[in-house]
Amino acid sequence: MTRHFQIAGGNVRLQIYAQPKSSKTAWDGIIERNGSTWIKLKVSSPPVDGAANKEIQKFLSKEFQAAKSNVRIVKGEKNRLKIIELAGVDQEKVQAFLRMIKPAT
Repeated sequence: MTRHFQIAGGNVRLQIYAQPKSSKTAWDGIIERNGSTWIKLKVSSPPVDGAANKEIQKFLSKEFQAAKSNVRIVKGEKNRLKIIELAGVDQEKVQAFLRMIKPAT
């Protein structure tokens, strides 16, 4: 997967680069890491006891109007580079939104 999102089996998979302990949880553009593009997401919670992961799930469920149980970390639970799967979301709306994210500065 080289793009920052992919449709997989009816679900949307996002490649997220998490930056914990930020002032607020918010999108911060597209970055390059390990030969792939990643969506940079600033996360207000620290990476302690899964707090940052919970914050990411909460943010994405609200952002894409999905149940928290439909936002699943597939890979990278203890890493900044994460693959997150969204189930039960409008794929076209997610794709349109993600295409609007600009490269990080």
